[in-house]
Amino acid sequence: MTKMTDRKAKRIERVRGEIMDAAIEIITEKGFKNATTKEIAARADMAEGTLYNYFKNKDDILMSIAERYVTVKRNWDVSTDVDNLETFITNLYTQSATNDGHTLIKDREVLRALLPEFLTDKTLGSLYFERIVAPYLAMLEDKLTILQEKGIVEDYNVKALSRMFYSNLIGYAVLEINGDPMVTNPTPEFRKDAGRAYIEVLGKGMSK
Repeated sequence: MTKMTDRKAKRIERVRGEIMDAAIEIITEKGFKNATTKEIAARADMAEGTLYNYFKNKDDILMSIAERYVTVKRNWDVSTDVDNLETFITNLYTQSATNDGHTLIKDREVLRALLPEFLTDKTLGSLYFERIVAPYLAMLEDKLTILQEKGIVEDYNVKALSRMFYSNLIGYAVLEINGDPMVTNPTPEFRKDAGRAYIEVLGKGMSK
């Protein structure tokens, strides 16, 4: 990537971030259904037409906010170069080192307000599955297949196993989005106990 291309990519990412932050403010104030791209563009100090250079529509902005949140919260590049499943699980739930706490809090607040939309609106629900859930399940299936080939994981159906992992993950995320203090501000002791319990219950049951 040339320096010019790199600068352009960084500028695009910066502007997209500004639009998402503006959308969070508008959605928090008015709700998702009442928010408009015109208002979001105005809050981001740009013309509505300019906004459409970066996002297709309001749904696309919402999905991008959700993607920004889960990108930090999930380890998409978890290594399969491990000797046991417990290590893989520990690495899988290790958050990104680039964790921006302020951005995470803002994204979490808007996702908490929008959780009912994901569950009840067919269009948003389908988009959420297509852009966020399906890619993560596919990644898990690939990783678990490798671990099975290495003789680390029992020969269960990897599609079923990936959904067990994801179900736990989304359940924990819902607790965080809904403000469970044990999850949003965990003590080192709680984090350690929760991780150990998860590995004991799921990890050892799947290990060969």
